[in-house]
Amino acid sequence: MYTQSKSNFKQQCFRHIKNKKLGGVCAGLAERFNMPRWLTRVVVLFLFLKFPLLTLIAYGVAYYTLPTKSH
Repeated sequence: MYTQSKSNFKQQCFRHIKNKKLGGVCAGLAERFNMPRWLTRVVVLFLFLKFPLLTLIAYGVAYYTLPTKSH
């Protein structure tokens, strides 16, 4: 049988309060996808420059729906 290790389980997305700049969404996504925080913030900035309304709506939805994490 195939067994999964703990690292293969799906991680939960959240807002990271300790490392936040605005709302903690980018910091939480960075930790979820194991990326540097600065890179996720740059990607969100470029998305905002290309699709401002869509990015604001997505960030707002993420801000209000994602649970918070302080550590």
